[in-house]
Amino acid sequence: MKTSSYSNPRRAHAPIRLSHLLAISLLLLGLSNPSSVRAQNTPQTGPVQQGVAPDPAKTGVAALPQPGGALLRWTLIGDTLPDTYRLIREGGSGKVRRDLPGIAPKADAIKNGWVTAQQYDFLKAKFGTPVTDPFEKLGLQLQTLASPGIARTLNLLVTETGLKDGTRYSYRVVAVRGGKETPVGTATVTPGQPPAVPAPGKLSAVPERTRVTVAWQRAGGQVMAYQVYRAEGNATPLLLQPSPYFPTVDPAQPGRVSFKDDALPLKPKTKYSYQVAALDLFGRESARTAVLVADTGDAEPFSRASLVEPVITFGADGRGAVKLMWNAVKDPRILGLMVYRGSSPDTLKPLSEVAAGSSTYTDTTTEEAKSYVYGLGYKLAAGPTGPLSIRGAQPLNPALSAPPKGLKAKLEDANTLTLSWQPAPGKPIGYLVVRGATATTPSEQFVSVTPRPIAATTLKLHLDASPGTGMTFRVITVSASGVSGKPGEPVAVVTPRIGGDAPTLLSVAPQDSALKVTWAYAGAAPAQVEVFRQNPQGDLVLVARLPGTTKVFTDRNVQAPFAYAYLVAALDARGKRSDPSNVSGATPLNITATPLVQGLSVSAGGGGAVLRWTADKGAASYAVYRTRGNRQERLGVVASPTYTDAQGKAGDVYRVVPVEQGGIQGQEASVTFK
Repeated sequence: MKTSSYSNPRRAHAPIRLSHLLAISLLLLGLSNPSSVRAQNTPQTGPVQQGVAPDPAKTGVAALPQPGGALLRWTLIGDTLPDTYRLIREGGSGKVRRDLPGIAPKADAIKNGWVTAQQYDFLKAKFGTPVTDPFEKLGLQLQTLASPGIARTLNLLVTETGLKDGTRYSYRVVAVRGGKETPVGTATVTPGQPPAVPAPGKLSAVPERTRVTVAWQRAGGQVMAYQVYRAEGNATPLLLQPSPYFPTVDPAQPGRVSFKDDALPLKPKTKYSYQVAALDLFGRESARTAVLVADTGDAEPFSRASLVEPVITFGADGRGAVKLMWNAVKDPRILGLMVYRGSSPDTLKPLSEVAAGSSTYTDTTTEEAKSYVYGLGYKLAAGPTGPLSIRGAQPLNPALSAPPKGLKAKLEDANTLTLSWQPAPGKPIGYLVVRGATATTPSEQFVSVTPRPIAATTLKLHLDASPGTGMTFRVITVSASGVSGKPGEPVAVVTPRIGGDAPTLLSVAPQDSALKVTWAYAGAAPAQVEVFRQNPQGDLVLVARLPGTTKVFTDRNVQAPFAYAYLVAALDARGKRSDPSNVSGATPLNITATPLVQGLSVSAGGGGAVLRWTADKGAASYAVYRTRGNRQERLGVVASPTYTDAQGKAGDVYRVVPVEQGGIQGQEASVTFK
């Protein structure tokens, strides 16, 4: 059997006019059940659903085998009825010609129940003259496709009998109008049992509050339209009117058909049952699909389960837990709740599933001080929704970390000490090492040896204390949460006494913001000499290591009106330290104010950068420095408060340092060339 497609009438560009036309056609023809039409996807006017022409449309002649015969169908050629349709059949016993009128006799049409007398008169009058209005033409095409009775009346659906089963026949159909022949098409057919009408498949539905969109897989063969059946609740589905339904092609899903059931608003929160059957060109209906139930209640908005601030707890074993809480939601559509976790909203992944209606979940698999993002979503029949509510949490343990045990101190030589200890429990950030004068030194007087936590459990130190000085060291554990614990047990260290002649500290003379230390040797000058200073806080620090011939040191890193004490020790060529000298102290003077740089600015000029500042009468000169990247260089010394750097570039940082007549540096200032 050979078939081809009906031509697809132009898509209606005025839906309201088309719907009125279809409604008028239905009224005039008196058609209600299979003879009425349904089109797709345009607004409605009254009970008739508006839309576009059937698709796929067909042209030519279609043939369907029958036992001992065949059914032939074609579409109207031209705008008016022909005088005659001429059928030429070949095959079997030879060649046979059969002529049919453009419209069947009225008595035959009424007798066979194809149409009523009123319908017959309407058809004959309507097709007696050319139909020029495209919308009216489209409506008549839809009526003709939808009604086998109209098709038989117009001799567009013809029954052939007296044929031999199993014998191949060919047909050629010609329309004759005013003596002119117009080919309609050709077809071949082998009489016998006709094939079943292919049924639509893969029925699905998307419910909304007051409508349902039903979709299915297109049926093949000679299917031209579909019958849609619906029932409310558990009743038997009934055919929806108007019918049948002519779908259009969706370019995104050419193999699928969708139907919006919204001729009248459906009831919210109601279950509807659907079935679909296919109609072929000959008016035959396929088997219906299985019943599909759609619930408009599924389209009701969900109550939102929102996460509140998580509760973070730590057990005695130091393990943390994050307790998530939200408002419980009771909805039969929610089959469970999905808990998501990640390091950011973009990395959330499923962590656990909890029962529907629950309101808490505790995550015991967290790491201390690690930042987490949690999400909460729904598990539905169609799958999880993904995170709908998001909260962040960072398990920080406020508890003090236990100090490490087994602190040991080993003097490598007179100046080098190695501390070691056992790792503290847990996963701390690291350790702080502090020093005190004695084992009973209060914590507020500890001096930091390591300004930041170190990860190692050993530390090598260079001792700057004079021989015979006692001190204690302790180690503090800093937890992963950044909390410093209590200092551990102290370990005592005494710097060794090497012996030898100690220098004699002669004097500590106060100067303007400085102290001048003078000493002498009993014998020959040593290889080096060390100057130690005791600060007002009580800590003793090495402030200078000088050639042995030096006997004077001016300490300018002091501040009035605080008192400082000094002692010196000699070092031989092998680095061995002598006994310390006697101790002497003084308080620096505050005679004149230190010069400072004020109003420093930089601007473009001279092909580079021009620096300007306010002159200070206490400054004899100004040293200008430039830092570019990680490299600093001194550009020069000037007496006036301006300097031009012809090589200056954007991003350079300039530093200007005032210098007194005696060489003392004052308060500097910096500026960036932008």
